[in-house]
Amino acid sequence: MTVNKPALAYGALLLAMLISSGNFLFGNLAVNEVDPVVLTFWRCLIAAIFVLPLVMKRQNKLIRHFQSSWLRLTTLACIGVVATPWFVYSALRSNDLIDLGAGYTSVPLLTILFSALLIGERLQSVQYLGVAIALAGALVFVFRGEFSNLINFDPHLAFLLMIASNACRGLYLVLLKKWNMQPKPDEGLFVIFVVGIAVLLPFVLFLEAGTSRPFVYSWQVWGSILFIGVGMGAIYLHLLNFGTNVVGASTASLFAYLVPVLVAVEAVTLKGIDLQFYQGVGGVLIIGGVLVATRLHLRPNAVDHPPH
Repeated sequence: MTVNKPALAYGALLLAMLISSGNFLFGNLAVNEVDPVVLTFWRCLIAAIFVLPLVMKRQNKLIRHFQSSWLRLTTLACIGVVATPWFVYSALRSNDLIDLGAGYTSVPLLTILFSALLIGERLQSVQYLGVAIALAGALVFVFRGEFSNLINFDPHLAFLLMIASNACRGLYLVLLKKWNMQPKPDEGLFVIFVVGIAVLLPFVLFLEAGTSRPFVYSWQVWGSILFIGVGMGAIYLHLLNFGTNVVGASTASLFAYLVPVLVAVEAVTLKGIDLQFYQGVGGVLIIGGVLVATRLHLRPNAVDHPPH
């Protein structure tokens, strides 16, 4: 029996996007009870535990790897596994999941902007057009489609936090290229997780010490933590890597545009949130602008990577 690898790859990518959209739903549930810093810590810790079996016999190599690139690995950890999810879970304290799902699609756009700033990649005219279109869509969400919110400068803070998370993710991807680093699970990625845990742990202990029952959560929150840690910290990356290796980064990155659709479906069906007209307009502008900026020209490989 022959294995249809492209079909498996598409299935893997679709499952990865379902996990990514579930991150919004379960993250929103968990941050009602635990601080975003604590949730980020558990996600990082569970991810490290899943990678641990791959590094059990390579401790000396890991130490040498950290010693040779400690500053860059620490920077990547603070940006990639600390700041990026922390901004997401801070945003998810809001119930505006549809808005936040739409904001998720700005990662490729921010990546090409950081590529231009940090590694000197020149933007083409069509990219500037795409940036302008996506910016217009983002402004629709920032002010919830209300001109009065713009006049009174009453922005949608949760949406801005999601954009901040995407900026961190884009910066992380560009720094990987600038420093020519490709962290493998049994080397750099595990070190990045460990550094992230070390950075987060003091804040987690301080926050939990201020609660009446430290580290005691409801079963719904523990379930959400397990989904986020196992799903986003372990399974998601493996599915994404497998799918990307088979069908290519360009095709795989298109699957990211399913996330806001899946988030919207989950928000409407499971949380009873109503779709608003401005969300349709803003979503079309953002996705359209990103597609114009990242698809209508030949792009460098770093921008081609789907968001983690």
